[in-house]
Amino acid sequence: MTRTAAPVSKDRKVLRRIDQGAAWNSVTGLLAALAVFVLVAYWGRLYFDDEGLVIGFGLAILLVTAYRLLVALRFDSLYAAGPARWRRLFGIGLLAHAIVWGALLAVVTLRYGISFNFFAVAVYNIGVTTALSGAWMAALPTRQSYIGLMLVPGIVALVLVGGAQSLILALLLAVYAVYLYRMFAGLYDTFWHALSRERRPGHAAEAPQEDPQKRSRDVQLSLVYRLAHELRTPMNSVLGMLALMEETRLSREQREYHQVASQSGRLLLSLIDDVLDYSRVLTGRIVLDYEFFDLRSAIEQSLDAYGNIAQGKGLELTCVMSRHLPRRVRGDRERFLQVLNNLLSNAIKFSDEGEIRIEVDHLGDAERDGLLQVRVVDHGIGMEPLAARRLFEDEFLGPDADPFSNRHTGFGLLVCKGLVEAMAGQIGVESAPGQGSTFWFTLRLPMQPELGDRSELRRALRDKRCLVAGAASGTMSALVEELDVLEAACQAATDYDHALQTLRSGQREQKGFDLLLVDTRDRRESALNLCRSVLDDPALRGVQVILLATVDERSHAGVQKLVQQHALPVLTKPVHRYGLYSLLAPLYGVDEQQPGDDDYKETPEDLARRRNYRLLLVEDNEVNQRVMRGMLGKLGYQVKSVSEGETALALMEQETFDLILMDCMMPDMDGFDVARRIREREHAEHAMTQTPLRRVPIVAITANTMEGVQARCLAAGMDDFLAKPLQLDRLETVLRHWLPAEAPAANDHDDSTPGAHS
Repeated sequence: MTRTAAPVSKDRKVLRRIDQGAAWNSVTGLLAALAVFVLVAYWGRLYFDDEGLVIGFGLAILLVTAYRLLVALRFDSLYAAGPARWRRLFGIGLLAHAIVWGALLAVVTLRYGISFNFFAVAVYNIGVTTALSGAWMAALPTRQSYIGLMLVPGIVALVLVGGAQSLILALLLAVYAVYLYRMFAGLYDTFWHALSRERRPGHAAEAPQEDPQKRSRDVQLSLVYRLAHELRTPMNSVLGMLALMEETRLSREQREYHQVASQSGRLLLSLIDDVLDYSRVLTGRIVLDYEFFDLRSAIEQSLDAYGNIAQGKGLELTCVMSRHLPRRVRGDRERFLQVLNNLLSNAIKFSDEGEIRIEVDHLGDAERDGLLQVRVVDHGIGMEPLAARRLFEDEFLGPDADPFSNRHTGFGLLVCKGLVEAMAGQIGVESAPGQGSTFWFTLRLPMQPELGDRSELRRALRDKRCLVAGAASGTMSALVEELDVLEAACQAATDYDHALQTLRSGQREQKGFDLLLVDTRDRRESALNLCRSVLDDPALRGVQVILLATVDERSHAGVQKLVQQHALPVLTKPVHRYGLYSLLAPLYGVDEQQPGDDDYKETPEDLARRRNYRLLLVEDNEVNQRVMRGMLGKLGYQVKSVSEGETALALMEQETFDLILMDCMMPDMDGFDVARRIREREHAEHAMTQTPLRRVPIVAITANTMEGVQARCLAAGMDDFLAKPLQLDRLETVLRHWLPAEAPAANDHDDSTPGAHS
């Protein structure tokens, strides 16, 4: 799915003109409303029949009119404070106006039936509702709600009045309301389509000479893609080797170190993607890949990646996720993480102390398009409101931009804005000098609700009493949230000494605690002393102690000594559900199956079957060859590798392969030419022998992620596309898709061992 992001400056000018036109056009409608009300009150004799009713409606109409006039007259100041805020205020005025006049239509209908008063109010309601169709194109839900509030009360009143004429008029009004509802939606789509066409490069009627600035930007874009391609090649080697290491036997501590290294590598890759996406934002080419993914797991991945970075600056990274957060959402997982990672990186960069807290909440119906709300709160230096508003404006794009100005904040936040808007969301910031900043974004995503929890761990922790000492507020909130899901009670101690007193008093009063979680954040030595005191106290032997520490603190001599002497379990911060549950499960003798995506599970039969497949790898980079051979060997496939296209063609004349993995960018003959030659040879053999066409699948492997590369691969005769750096699970998914369901017999191929190469 593709969403075109237009240049910000032009969008704002166009939308401002539309909003300003709507503001001043509404004044005419307000004057007409006052005239119609006076006509009904006096000419229609409503005032003489019910003075109190007229006074009540009159006051309501005057209040709504005053409010809407104020919004229109203060357009410049309100709009400067924020277009979204002005539209919200304007929409409130519209809906209030509709409520008053819809109620008035119902009242005069019930009181007078089909009369002059009914027709006067009905004609006004129909007229202003119809006029709204082209007056304000920025808020479709508001305008569609306006239709219902204006016309539905009159329709209901006509039905209640009864009679053939009333029912016919009610039917006509209902049909017209439905017509307006659909027309508004069509005009809304047409408006945005026309606006996007206006923004599209080269759409202008005139064909002026090529803009030198545009030409310079195209050259820069080409350079960016080339640089990204060169950087992705060594990243493939780094992440590939880490992926192979993950398959080896590692201790828990080694696995955590490996996880941090892997996540840091992915962060570097995300920085490369930021450079590319900044170019895509400038040119309006953002590509989204929508699929269901585990939302909580994705956020925990960012926590693991940035936890060590934040701790290195003395910051506490915490995350509080609502227990009602759906497990799976449908969206672009990588783009979502890219936005979250950029905001986290920005918060760490501008914070020197305190806590960085992520708050994730879900609003609305989880079975439909719920609203996901993410907030990143820091205690950094903060900023002035004017500076905050400029954060998401690209000053490089202005005609008088100074590329050497120190006011530029980089392109990370600009990429976030472009990605969030491409995903039909909103992003913003709240900040004050010296009080930190809160960056937030919202996305409306289809969600799957959490299934019922039948966890054994939940039964094991039910009604357990837990005490937390020394934790930051965000860590405490996260522990309370997660332990409450497990139906365990969680309590905070004011300090380490208070925690020990609370444990002993609880033991004396027969209300002892079952679990103590000690955070090293405040004072590490005091935290370790608390652990020693509890572990060495026979009266507190029933208390399970868990130490919360950073990755660096795990190797501290005092921590290692406690681990060796008392088998003290250590929970690495930042705290999240997967890490907490993984630690608690073995402590309570539970074989806990952690939630995860519905990945394909391989069986021993799959591994045995793979040995009969033979793959050809065409890759000119020796290190990438080793990585690919290692991955394929881990999966159990036989593979031969060559470094040149000519060598691959010569080898295929002598041997038969079930699939080819083809690097696109090679010297002399690139992968595209090799694929074409292979397809030509297959068709020539088919024509000469009259045997069924044998088409060997070819999967492209390239670090070039520029738009159009995948289409070029398919045009050259390749069947699929894998971008570097490769992931083991993605590689296996593609191979499983393209290899024949039935593996050839072992004697159908030349003998070769898994992982063999030439």
